[in-house]
Amino acid sequence: MSRTGQAAREAVPPEAVLTPAAVAGRLGVAVATLRSWDRRHGLGPSSREPGRHRRYTVADLRRLERVVHLVRQGVPVASAAATVNAGSAPATTLPGRVPDRVASRRRRSLRGAAEKLDPDAFRRIVVAFLDRHGTVDTWQKLLVPFLQELGERCAEPGGPVEVEHLATDGIIAALHAIPPAHATGAPVLLACAPEEQHSLPLEVLRHALAERGRGAISLGARVPARSLVTAVGTRAPAATVVWAHSAELARRVPAADLTGTRLFVAGPGWTGVSLPDGARRLHDLAEAVDALT
Repeated sequence: MSRTGQAAREAVPPEAVLTPAAVAGRLGVAVATLRSWDRRHGLGPSSREPGRHRRYTVADLRRLERVVHLVRQGVPVASAAATVNAGSAPATTLPGRVPDRVASRRRRSLRGAAEKLDPDAFRRIVVAFLDRHGTVDTWQKLLVPFLQELGERCAEPGGPVEVEHLATDGIIAALHAIPPAHATGAPVLLACAPEEQHSLPLEVLRHALAERGRGAISLGARVPARSLVTAVGTRAPAATVVWAHSAELARRVPAADLTGTRLFVAGPGWTGVSLPDGARRLHDLAEAVDALT
């Protein structure tokens, strides 16, 4: 452990009790994250002062430090909490290890909730999968097959566009319902190509990066070429990811002008589009997370 880490640990007397804000500050997470972990995983404070004020002991803090460490190694929150509570080695489902039968069953449930236009049920299914398996597997094993099937149906005359809109909103709501540990380090810049409206993949990428301790700044949908160049020049991010779902939109990205950053491109629109030297195409979420962390 570094001298700084030792000093931080020794700065808390063994008999101390800490407020949620103090614990959140020491861990680098939001107070809302602590509340979520308490409610979902039993990681709450063990002390309660008169007037029902909740206070964390030093032992609580150390336990949460172990959870944060596991989460930043890519372990889903539910598995990290179970590991720490049991005092055992991590027993997590690694990316790509979710059984197909489990993912298929959950996709059927997801489809049923979406077709009934039940946003609460839809969100709960996604939240439960995120909580248990993490962002990468939730996206690649549950959501991408579901969205591909839904997209094919919506492309037909009279397709269920309302279902597609509900699903998009439900996925974003689920991501916000499980705040990951606070990310540190130089942030990655995420942006959609000019006129690209499909920003959901970047929202998912931002959440997956935060699980691994990497921060991100998202510029959202339809980022004009000049604005993208200006943002890269202003922040000088270590890496920039630009998403495009069609070649027409990908060609509008001023890739050659995005200097001073490692440029990554993502989305099906980049197939066959020439890239400047040093730029790299990302093919899926797992590859993106590995490359950017």
